[in-house]
Amino acid sequence: MPYGDGDHLAEALRAFLEGADPERLAAEAFARMAKGGEEPARVLCLGKAAPALARAAEAVWPGVPGILYGTSPHGKAPRAWTELYGDHPDPTAGNLRRTREVRAWLERGSGPLLACVSGGGSALLVEPRPPWTLEEKAAATALLMERGASIGEINAFRARLSTVKAGGLLGSVRPWPVLTAIWSDVGAGQGRLVSSAPTLPWRVRESAEAVAARYDLRLARPLPAPGPKARAARGDRWIVLFDALALRRLVAAGLRKEGYGTIEMPVPEGVHAGRLAARIMERFARRRSNAPLAMVGTGEATIVVQGAEGRGGRCSHLAAALALEMTGRGRESPWIFAALATDGVDGSGGAGVFTDSAHAPPADELCAALERCDTGRLWERRGGLLPRRPTGNNLRDLWVLADGPCTPRCAIPGEDGRQV
Repeated sequence: MPYGDGDHLAEALRAFLEGADPERLAAEAFARMAKGGEEPARVLCLGKAAPALARAAEAVWPGVPGILYGTSPHGKAPRAWTELYGDHPDPTAGNLRRTREVRAWLERGSGPLLACVSGGGSALLVEPRPPWTLEEKAAATALLMERGASIGEINAFRARLSTVKAGGLLGSVRPWPVLTAIWSDVGAGQGRLVSSAPTLPWRVRESAEAVAARYDLRLARPLPAPGPKARAARGDRWIVLFDALALRRLVAAGLRKEGYGTIEMPVPEGVHAGRLAARIMERFARRRSNAPLAMVGTGEATIVVQGAEGRGGRCSHLAAALALEMTGRGRESPWIFAALATDGVDGSGGAGVFTDSAHAPPADELCAALERCDTGRLWERRGGLLPRRPTGNNLRDLWVLADGPCTPRCAIPGEDGRQV
């Protein structure tokens, strides 16, 4: 049952996310490209935001053929486009078939390609490098995630085992140039890694062997030899349409209009949710003003899963760890907190969590849920769980810790607050 100021804050975050609409923002970027004389001969849209990106492309370049490969329908797809939907988060045999359909579609066409990629594409676009099987690759990747590997480490491992990642899809496009337009769910400056970079060659910073050793993976078979390096062609380039940094700035700008002083906090890659909660609390406590303060963060903390019985995700775990920090240090001033999975799916839990100083669970419940990795059930029982609701968007997790009981209205910044 919704309650308290945390509920209002969560609704405000959802309203801010609606302001970061991929269809509208991508259409604005594509319109600027068209004004400069650019027109692709064909369009590929991949990932969780694929339907919205496809509609944006069709609005600017009607009649240009396209293929859409997403995780689920979200709004109408362009007419006359090839439309595919795959399984997520686990890659399946059906995804392998659909990947081959994407390859065949690209190979039949000709002319410059606009490839619009968004989060979720790594599970959709799969083609294991022999002799590895899809099941072996999926099992090894799942173990890396359970053991807290960062997205960079996971991508390094995935790229070695795949013929389509790290530029591998380019073999079905050449000799034509590719413009990759990225709706980014990774950290600032890492946009080219979205969906494991199927149309962008990139150098892996460390070997798959090093990653496997670090997380004590017992592999089903030796790693395959590295495939041939994909190379950029003349005319290839990439742009970031929108990312978590732009979302964080948009939210901070909106909160300032509501009278809050704001601190924007980046989330380092690979930081554990418990450690992140401690950093948030420490930074919040070092305030230099008595004015209402809001801390805004976008990023994805890691969780080391203990067993398979618990239910929850990064947002619910972070909220429990943060509530424990706030109550455990005896903070007397009222506070509110909300964390939102921008794709509407927080692991095996809901879509996110909200809470506040008046309704946070007692420390013993928080500790027990964190230990069992069962924070989704904790917040469901306590009334702070946001229901799952796929958004057709994906921009990393979004969270705000603010002074209470003052709460923001669901206001969206105007043109001066937008960043593309």
